[in-house]
Amino acid sequence: MKLMAGRQYKYDLSDVIGILWEHEKSSTSISLNQIKKAAADLYGSYDKLPEYSRLFIEKIIAEKEYEKTYEKVRNMESENKDILLDFQDEYPGVTNTDNINDIIAAVRKKKESENLIK
Repeated sequence: MKLMAGRQYKYDLSDVIGILWEHEKSSTSISLNQIKKAAADLYGSYDKLPEYSRLFIEKIIAEKEYEKTYEKVRNMESENKDILLDFQDEYPGVTNTDNINDIIAAVRKKKESENLIK
């Protein structure tokens, strides 16, 4: 369900990594095929997961660097939450579920370009 939601501003993605990491540590690794089957059982098809979530999980499982990636993703989610809160303060009523990822991407891009100029 965390992959279906795939919210980049809550702890969905880091929770997924945490689950994979805990299973890896206890020698009960979760495979991509198991995730695909679970998604098919829950939603009818793995392809029903958002593209971002599918790319994310495929990369995470291939790399298997759960500890390092967990911290990185957790920090990104926290930053994204702050971005959205600041945006919502500046532009009340604009944010909705359809544009959240676009807002995050646009603000991050703007910040990156501002950092290049400095």
